[in-house]
Amino acid sequence: MLLRKVSCLYGMALLMGLFMVEPAWSQVEKPRGEEKAATVNGATITREEFDREVLRIQGVLLGRGKPLTCAQITSVNREVIESLIRREILYQESHKAGIKVDKKEIDREIEVLKRQYLTDVEYKHELSRRNLSEEILRAHVERTLSVQRYVEQQFLEKVDVADGEITSYYENHLYLFKQPLQVRVSHLLIQTDPNWEASRKQEARRKAEQILRDLKNNKEFEKLAREYSDGPTRTSGGDLGYIRMGQLEKPFESIIFNLKPGELSEVVETNHGFHIFKVMDRKSETILAYEDVKEQIRQSLRRGKAKQEADLFAKTLREKANVVILVPELTPNPG
Repeated sequence: MLLRKVSCLYGMALLMGLFMVEPAWSQVEKPRGEEKAATVNGATITREEFDREVLRIQGVLLGRGKPLTCAQITSVNREVIESLIRREILYQESHKAGIKVDKKEIDREIEVLKRQYLTDVEYKHELSRRNLSEEILRAHVERTLSVQRYVEQQFLEKVDVADGEITSYYENHLYLFKQPLQVRVSHLLIQTDPNWEASRKQEARRKAEQILRDLKNNKEFEKLAREYSDGPTRTSGGDLGYIRMGQLEKPFESIIFNLKPGELSEVVETNHGFHIFKVMDRKSETILAYEDVKEQIRQSLRRGKAKQEADLFAKTLREKANVVILVPELTPNPG
């Protein structure tokens, strides 16, 4: 499948960076009954959500080779709950501002997530592994988009980034602009089930092999993918976009990265079915030129500043909000 792919020692700036930038799956989790970590003006932050974010932050820190002391763990836990409280406050403010997220926008975000997987089975397995329904996932996407739009409307236009900041960022982060070898790949899947009888699987193989013959006879990959593919990229004609090493399972990579533009793979069998790949383009390793990324850096730095301003604003509102923290180890002992 496609991979998706702070402690106090690093200071509060790094802490805020970790809390404000969240991966697509990071904050979404099915609630555990009625367990609550906190309430904010009557709205619930679940214990499951809190625990998941704590594990994410601790995982980042441990990945940097910095084991945490008990005091640091407590510090991280406290900042996690406060970060979740501020996010909830911003979400409530987005509603007050009349921000509404269109269903089509949510659909597009869900589609982006689905495209991280070669098959619908793998996508649904990931939902199951995280104990999620698509309804819960959609609710999370709606909240995330609402807050993002609120931050853009209220804070983005108020911040600016000087050219010197952009140049400095580029020069100090060249590794971020290194583009490894990439190939643009199209994918077609004839799906099977491990529980199928051999005869039914053989029929699926024959179908895949006939499609491959048609492709070798110059039939359009996009057209055949739209017509026959069972994969989630069917609607885009099989286009997976540009792939780097490490994003696909190794058996696929060993095939794809040895193909030249325009070349087709043979039929590749897995537990999910029969796959056909076509390499559409190939980009050599390079470092992106400053002028090519200048505006992207500017917008990224502006969004970062806007998030910082929004976080400071949420802190001021937090003082006036009705907040109850229900995590025992973070609740002051009476007396």
